[in-house]
Amino acid sequence: MTVDDLTPQEIAAALAARRELGPDYEREIAASLADRMQARIDAEVAARTGAGEKSAPSPRHDLEIADSVTARWTALGSLAAGTIVTLATSDTSDHGALSATWFGIIVINVAVNLGRRRRRGRS
Repeated sequence: MTVDDLTPQEIAAALAARRELGPDYEREIAASLADRMQARIDAEVAARTGAGEKSAPSPRHDLEIADSVTARWTALGSLAAGTIVTLATSDTSDHGALSATWFGIIVINVAVNLGRRRRRGRS
């Protein structure tokens, strides 16, 4: 049976097999039908988007995505931490803690971005 054979009649046959075999085989029949449906959907999506013609992403591409995600989360975390510390120290005159916190945030962001640049240079 191919992916193209998945028709309403095939679905009805799977349901009839479930009735005939009983609930002991229900999971296997459902899993088989779901696999065929997923394969059919994947084939149609690939045909519409031309994804079947493209090669798989390279490990280098995966590294670039991971670096990008790391940089974004570092930036968002830095903004959140800086905002929280700034708000927490706004009622006090503890400017040393505020300065140290922002200095630490700057150092972390510079380190993350220098690491990204070094990894890009190794390609």
